Amino acid sequence: MYDRYCHGRGPYGHLFRPYSGDQVVAIDCETTGLDSRTAELVSIAAVVIKEGRVLSSQSLNVKLAAPDSLREDSICIHRLRPVDLEGGASIREALEALLALIDNRPLVGWCVAFDVAMINRYLRPLMGFDLPNDTLELSALYQRKMRYWQPDITPDLRFDAMASALQVPVIERHTARGDAVTSALMYLQLQKSTLG
Repeated sequence: MYDRYCHGRGPYGHLFRPYSGDQVVAIDCETTGLDSRTAELVSIAAVVIKEGRVLSSQSLNVKLAAPDSLREDSICIHRLRPVDLEGGASIREALEALLALIDNRPLVGWCVAFDVAMINRYLRPLMGFDLPNDTLELSALYQRKMRYWQPDITPDLRFDAMASALQVPVIERHTARGDAVTSALMYLQLQKSTLG
């Protein structure tokens, strides 16, 4: 409410308006760690989902300049070395591009709260507000649907297990772009009335 009051009439005021359409945006971030208070962003990706389709023409895949905390343990996961991030975007450039793409549409992702927390940690100091977008947690949607489809089975909420159960190919795992697209495909599968 405070952010809406302060920024509702500013250049990002459109982000604070209620969304009434039927589109969502799948997002994913790659980071230097798993603690949103200390990890740093390495890459951000987002892709628009509209009318049952993943719109690769309306997407974002940005690599950031290598942070000082980029270490071997995180490189082993996202496979982005300092040399891969040479010439990477500044955090401001990345966030401006992200805000332009997502607008005020809801955001969907696996562990989406972590991605939003990571983005907000940079967004608030730079622009004075947190992302106001509604969020949809993919694992919660999946768990709810699996209770309906297979009530006697406890669902496996790991990313790869969900993709397999939903018959969705895992694309470029542990890359922001790949995980965002895979999340978008899983979201579309979950919109169907039956599995298979």
